[in-house]
Amino acid sequence: MTPTRRRPAKSGYRPPRDRKEVLVAIAAVLGVVLVTAVLIFVLRPDDESADSPPVVTAPPTSAGLPSSIPSSESSVPPESSTPPESSVPPASSVAPPVTSAP
Repeated sequence: MTPTRRRPAKSGYRPPRDRKEVLVAIAAVLGVVLVTAVLIFVLRPDDESADSPPVVTAPPTSAGLPSSIPSSESSVPPESSTPPESSVPPASSVAPPVTSAP
């Protein structure tokens, strides 16, 4: 036969946590919060450009300009839209490769 198991006596009372453990946990939380706040303060982006207006990098469009003012696009000569001539002739003018008959 199998021996019977002994169960520990259940008691509803549980001793409170040690005050030292609670103080260590609170100190750890405060340390993490303090280090996080310092890192956010030190590593924040520079805000020196807040006094000057933002720099616009997009070119202006000619849609809103009156016709008497030339747009920036018309003052620059357009580049050639045709590709430069290549030294390789088109495929239709190339002779087929010569093969020797057996």
